[in-house]
This record gives sequence, C-alpha cells and structure tokens, in this order.
Amino acid sequence: MIGFEITTKESGIPLFTHEFRPDVLFTDHDIRGGLIGAIMQVMGETFGQQETKIVNYGHYSAILTEGDYVYGVLFTFQTGPIFEKFCRGLVENFENKYQSKLEKLMGSVTMIEVSEYADFSEECTEAYNSLIHIDETKLGKLLDIIHGYHDRIFENMIIFLRPEMSQIYTHLASEKFSVFNIEVSNAIKTLLDLSNRTTFPIENFQIALSKNFHCLMFNVFPYTIVIFVDEDNLDTTQWRIKDIITSFIEG
Repeated sequence: MIGFEITTKESGIPLFTHEFRPDVLFTDHDIRGGLIGAIMQVMGETFGQQETKIVNYGHYSAILTEGDYVYGVLFTFQTGPIFEKFCRGLVENFENKYQSKLEKLMGSVTMIEVSEYADFSEECTEAYNSLIHIDETKLGKLLDIIHGYHDRIFENMIIFLRPEMSQIYTHLASEKFSVFNIEVSNAIKTLLDLSNRTTFPIENFQIALSKNFHCLMFNVFPYTIVIFVDEDNLDTTQWRIKDIITSFIEG
C-alpha cells in the first residue's frame, strides 16, 4: 500500500494523510483532495451510490470509500476485497473518533484545522501491521538460501506473500529491470489471481522482456518469487530455482 487520505465530502478538502510509501505518493494534498472529490462526485452521478469504488490512477489504483461525513481513499499497487475492507475500516474508525468535529464541519465554510486529525496516524499504522503478517524466520531462511550462492544472478528480485500477493521484498539493482517493476508485478498478480479462481494452477513461468533479458516466476509457499535475469544467466538461474525450492522445503 502507498498511502491513505481522508477528505471532506462537500469540498474535497484533505483532513488527513498517512503515507506508507512517501517516495511514491505525490505530495500536493490540495490537488489530490480536489481530484478525489471530483472523482467521487462524477462516479456517484454516473453509477449511483456504491460502497466502494476503484479508479486506475496511473501506475497504481485508488480505492475510494464514502462515509457519512468524509471520503476515504487508499492508494495501492493492488486491489481486492482485503484492501477494500481495510479502506472501509479506516473510514469508519476515523468518523467514530472525530464524529463531533465532523458534525460541526457539515455545511461550514470556516477554516478547517487539519492538525486536529493528525493523531489518526497511529490507527493507520496499527491497521497496516495487523493486515500484513510476515514470518521473519521463514523469509530470512528463504533469503539466506537465495543469497548463499554469492553471485549477482539474484540481485534483481521481488517477493510476494500469498494469498494476498503483498509485495514484501524488493531488490532491483539494475535500472533496466526496475523500469518493468510495476507492469510485471501487475501481470503476475493477474495471472495468479486467475489461477486461484480456476482449476489451472500456475507454478512457474518465464517472460521474455526483450531478446537479452527475462523475468522468471516460481512459487515457494507461501511466497512467489520474481527474478529478472540476463539472457546469459538464464540456464543457470533455472537450475538455481530448482535448488532453492528443494533446499527451502527440506531445510
């Protein structure tokens, strides 16, 4: 997840922002708040009242939830029921915590003191930590096996945690691979989601990003590992993957 924001319903004024990824979420809160309000108004007029709406927002998505007093939006690289529930829960908690203040804002044109809502960051952090459960021992074991080869073949890698497909580890040393990060991640999540919904399991696959370098995906439950490699290292990488899976299962 990238960030979460609360805006007023009537004017789209941002009341609260919490950034999980400050390097990704753009920083002009007023522009973002106005855009969120405009999106919610247009979608409401077009499609009628819905509890949650999802809008593609460039390279990531915006999950929008309408409360009694505010709009909540979760900026994220992935979507799904677990993230929609997360967004709705934060909106409900925000309105419960600040109900008296929000009631006074209805129809008011006075200056809003945004600082009054700043302490909601603690609730965001707690909700995020309860959502993302990472077994550090298991993950550490997997990384020790992968990095135990002491070469540079696995220096461009992404690890997802199943079944939510949360991106929990990223190391992209080469720029030529990092430019494909978001597109490849979304494609893999789509394929794995299709696999989960059908009787056709996807255990591993290879994508030729160009003639000279490739993307390989393999599963070591509960992880899905994506490796970006040069053509010259392709055969070695495929053999290494088999060794990694065996070592992780038997270790």
